[in-house]
Amino acid sequence: MRHRRTIVLIVSLLAVLVLLLLITDPWSTLGKESRQVVLRDVAAVDRIILVDAYDSTELVKVNGSWLLFGEEACSQFTVENLLIAASRLQISSIVTMGGEEGLATEHGETRRITWFKGDRALLTYGFTAVSERFLVIPPRSDRAYYVTVSGYPDLNLDKVFSSTSDHYREHLLIDLLPSEISRIEIELSSGEAFHFSQDSEGNIRMEADNEYTILPEEGPDEQAIRLLFSYFTSIRFEKRAGIPADSLSGSGLSGTPMATLHVVSFSGEDHTLRVYPYLELPGDEPHLFRALVLYNQEQEALFVNYIYLDVLMRGLTHYFGEK
Repeated sequence: MRHRRTIVLIVSLLAVLVLLLLITDPWSTLGKESRQVVLRDVAAVDRIILVDAYDSTELVKVNGSWLLFGEEACSQFTVENLLIAASRLQISSIVTMGGEEGLATEHGETRRITWFKGDRALLTYGFTAVSERFLVIPPRSDRAYYVTVSGYPDLNLDKVFSSTSDHYREHLLIDLLPSEISRIEIELSSGEAFHFSQDSEGNIRMEADNEYTILPEEGPDEQAIRLLFSYFTSIRFEKRAGIPADSLSGSGLSGTPMATLHVVSFSGEDHTLRVYPYLELPGDEPHLFRALVLYNQEQEALFVNYIYLDVLMRGLTHYFGEK
């Protein structure tokens, strides 16, 4: 009897709970709010526009691939990350416009993001970073929403939702495995010039390229050479420097590249990097972590992390033993 009463009590409590949920519907408000924040139909999106006070970017899907401004190939990975983040946004807190120290009103949107299917806007909102948190501001709304990405609470959304075109450009310059490289030519500002050539069997030969470069009689360090061939995987640039090629001669130094590197693959890929020091201001010492690079025939310099370049610009002594 007591067991039956317990069951009746549990069933009654469940019935009351269901009734309360139907009356109050505590999740309906948040669900409605999320419609203004979460990108629902990712597959339908074929155009994205991101605009702030200084930059604007348009990403257009053409024949299944994303293009920058509908013309320039861009990083598919970066755009997919943007779409995934937009579809997995979750509201962590709600801000009444003018409330919470006036954050939404004081800061306003720093970026406007619109997701399109054809000419129809599927979703649009303002976006701003506030004290390492990220605020989404729907249009004509008296509320704004602090958001995170589900599963990635520490993700920097200010970077993922960047409106800078360079962020979406394919920053990969060279991505060659050691076995794919047939020739590496190195010319240094010291006057040394030499190259390494590799045959299909993996045998590597080193030769001098000018009369000022004299190879020691003892053979080079094979391990050092093998390591050099391994350094051409995933060489990337940070962003375009906005510095034209013909102005590098006015860098405050001689205008001669620190090094010119030429890499050729067995499949015919041909890469040339002309490396210049980067001076933030005229008369400064060269930047420790950045260099300027002219890539192939491009006429605008790129910023490249010096960590990629330092190991490529070593002189003969490195390959014949440091003295």
